[in-house]
Amino acid sequence: MNRNKARRKVAKMHYRITCIREDALHKLTTYLTTEFGSIATEELNVKGMISNRRLAGSITDMGLHEFRRQIGYKAKLRGNHVEVADRWFPSSKKCSG
Repeated sequence: MNRNKARRKVAKMHYRITCIREDALHKLTTYLTTEFGSIATEELNVKGMISNRRLAGSITDMGLHEFRRQIGYKAKLRGNHVEVADRWFPSSKKCSG
């Protein structure tokens, strides 16, 4: 019985964390698409970034693909423009600010 109670408790905690992350992601993408008419994102090598064991957990928790998907459809609803910069685009050389 105690094992089942502990399992349910952990499952409830994981569900709560998932809901908090989804809510924060929706709020962020909604804010960005309402405040800015043009949004630029960068195509990242997520697979290569995950190979770094110290950053892997943080990167996978962020849900970069879901962020990009939400920005895309919310910007389309509001008539905004989304530009996806290539991985090798020299953005920091063009504008360091």
